[in-house]
Amino acid sequence: ARSDRYYVRQYEQETNYVTHILVDGSESMKYASGTTSKLAYAKQMAAVLSYVILNQRDAVSLVLFDNAVQKFIPRTGNLNSIHNIMHTLAAFQPEQTTSVGPVLHQIAQTNRRRGIVILISDLFDDEQSILDGIQHLRFGGHEVIVFHVLDVAETEFPFKGNVEFIGYEQTGRMTTRPNEIRKSYLANFNGFLGRVREGCEKNKVHYVQVNTSAPLHETMTGYLAFRLKT
Repeated sequence: ARSDRYYVRQYEQETNYVTHILVDGSESMKYASGTTSKLAYAKQMAAVLSYVILNQRDAVSLVLFDNAVQKFIPRTGNLNSIHNIMHTLAAFQPEQTTSVGPVLHQIAQTNRRRGIVILISDLFDDEQSILDGIQHLRFGGHEVIVFHVLDVAETEFPFKGNVEFIGYEQTGRMTTRPNEIRKSYLANFNGFLGRVREGCEKNKVHYVQVNTSAPLHETMTGYLAFRLKT
């Protein structure tokens, strides 16, 4: 007005939300009864989600963890960052035990600004510790999405004969006849799934059970279609 000239103000508005993608890189995620391990599937999910988020000009950060945060890519809204994200995912190799709950508390404490937290994990850890971490995130105003990644052999226990099971994460070995323990195993495992799902629902967390035998494109398109409706 003072110069009697017209001006156009241009600026880029910072995205309101950042999506934090947390990938469980602990040793139990190495398990695969087929060609694809839980970790390989989780990495692919994280890569797809990162690309979708960046492609719509939103921001994303990536955390790879086991019993602590091992790799961290800070928030970025640059689509070119997808190359660094994919390289980091591809290069990571699991070696350690799991400690999901403390990592969730750390994310809640270091990210006070409300955002979306996507946890991709088999959740083989203390259930209450995980749910306490989720509750901490929800208390901070974060939306939380849990992709519970499991192998079909874990959910169906199809083993036969005399089998030696070799446990990951320092859980030892056991030789047994699966038909003698299948009933109790499935009862305990399904109880674990039910408690985790119920805990997520109580905290208003979107819980998605993912089976690594399902084609990745079906898993991702199904979830993204659900998000578009909500």
